[in-house]
Amino acid sequence: MDNKIFQELVHAYHENKLAHAFLLETNDKEKCYQTILHFLKVLNCPKEFQENCITCNLCHLFDTNSLPSLITIYPDGQNIKKEQILELKKAFQTKPVFSKYNMYIIMGAENLNSSSANTMLKFLEEPEEHIIGFFVTNNKENVIDTIKSRCQILLDYYDVDDMSEIPSEYQKIALDYALEVETTHDDALLYNKDILLPIIKDKKCAFWLFKSLLKLYENLYYSSLKISELQEENEKFRFLLKKNSEYFFRKIQLILEILDELNYNLNISLVLDRFVLEEGD
Repeated sequence: MDNKIFQELVHAYHENKLAHAFLLETNDKEKCYQTILHFLKVLNCPKEFQENCITCNLCHLFDTNSLPSLITIYPDGQNIKKEQILELKKAFQTKPVFSKYNMYIIMGAENLNSSSANTMLKFLEEPEEHIIGFFVTNNKENVIDTIKSRCQILLDYYDVDDMSEIPSEYQKIALDYALEVETTHDDALLYNKDILLPIIKDKKCAFWLFKSLLKLYENLYYSSLKISELQEENEKFRFLLKKNSEYFFRKIQLILEILDELNYNLNISLVLDRFVLEEGD
């Protein structure tokens, strides 16, 4: 599996640096869920994991949702209720039989309310070695702080089909723009006005620009985590790798917000200026 988050989790597992709880922000919850399941197969494999293994029954139990030590919780109506978490805690009072870990996946972690989140804190504040959990959300900022602050946060975004519709010249425009912002930040607002606005004439062009920027900063993010190589076309940005991964994480967050805003009738000039003014350090 070539998913970057999957590779990062497997690497942390082999390095014995695996956290007990993860918060995954994603643009596709179902794909993210399948990525987590795939990692959990590796994590719990009694031997050396292989795809389509037929030597044990564990993968079959995962695939058929028949593994007692794996519990997935979805919102019950508008919220994830306290009673759902109490049932989870009760189920995990004993150690797992068929797997190495008791595992839980909270789908729609933004739907945890204060009551259910507080009930969840025992797992997070007093983690047991044989329990691992994943919280999945489409916006980590909507997750209650008591949960968010106790998890390792990962960004798990998937390519969308419309990437193929982006004209190739927008990759160069995006690279030139990012280099301008990263190296001469004080002049970037003038760059927006004098260079970009004559090119980025409508929302479709702005979409192409920011999708290209997203690909760039995703590559920098994964390179900073040392789970992928810096792509050749991005070599001029190698100097940025001295920054920590959180820097690129924030960039990606900003770009995703801008892409979402482009669904509305916004002033393109204001969108470009926001990218410059909120880029931070």
